[in-house]
Amino acid sequence: MKLMSISLKTIALLLTSLIVLTSCNDEDTTPIDGNQNQAVFNELIGTWLIQKSSINGVEVSAESFNCLKTSVIKFTDMDYELNYNKKGTGSFSAGCAVTQQFSGTYEVNKEGVVDLNSNRGLTAELKEGKLIVTTVEGNTKQEDIFINEKDIVTSVLDTDVAAGGNPTPGTSVETEEFKKLKEKLQGKWALNSFEINGESITLSSCRSESLIEFKENNNEIFILQKKATFTQGDLNKYGIGIGGSGIQTIKVTKATTNGDNKDKVTIDSNASCKFVKESTRIFEHVSDNTLKVKMRNIQFKLIDASTIELTFKNTSTNTEGKQIYKKM
Repeated sequence: MKLMSISLKTIALLLTSLIVLTSCNDEDTTPIDGNQNQAVFNELIGTWLIQKSSINGVEVSAESFNCLKTSVIKFTDMDYELNYNKKGTGSFSAGCAVTQQFSGTYEVNKEGVVDLNSNRGLTAELKEGKLIVTTVEGNTKQEDIFINEKDIVTSVLDTDVAAGGNPTPGTSVETEEFKKLKEKLQGKWALNSFEINGESITLSSCRSESLIEFKENNNEIFILQKKATFTQGDLNKYGIGIGGSGIQTIKVTKATTNGDNKDKVTIDSNASCKFVKESTRIFEHVSDNTLKVKMRNIQFKLIDASTIELTFKNTSTNTEGKQIYKKM
């Protein structure tokens, strides 16, 4: 049931401070001056999914967040749309009965705070690659932390181990069943669709080039992930030490190894796909049609001869979802 629909009509321009960077290697991170109009991306624009919520400094209950977790805020260069799903009260207490919607234009003040709806005390602020949305009504202050869907997309392989160890037991024992499944999976599979917390994620032309590859005679899977743009969250995660909400010129490659896991990330503002991540993971056998990434909440299920379903769950970001891959 929709209980509220609020539209903000104020016309405003988005003002963002941009830092321009030229970087040829991992150590060169010196900011230089540049033209703001040539920024590669605006950090605010895109889809943001809720990660955490608190009221007057106290984190909401798991039951309440189970409804909130499908809340989404989307920004264009001029407009925004915020949809909250909340647990009902009173006669609406069953399920996630409350929907709140806010939309309209927005403006950014000189302190960098985004004014969404001044009548409801609704503001947003970017902090370390995350979006903090604040609502103040009387003596009640609600703070919600949102994460950019672009950051979730490329963090699927980093999803954490569930509390208590492996959520689903796997084995590397070379049974006949395991061998037959690996034979069926050999080759390249292209990303076809992506869903996070029930929200369908639009595949850009770059993201559609993402793929997974099972190679012969080993238990490794190669994963190629591409994005049209990169985010401040990407820069923070891979230790590219710059600030600001926009980047003009940057080219950096980072390679890391953590046990069996290998990753190489390339961020290049002049490339058609500005973020590329190449990864290798070890997989284990679960059943006649399912594999899992070793020590991670990630499973690959062979649906049919041409379809793989990847499912993941990340407790640190309160996200779960699935990807569908098609045989190439």
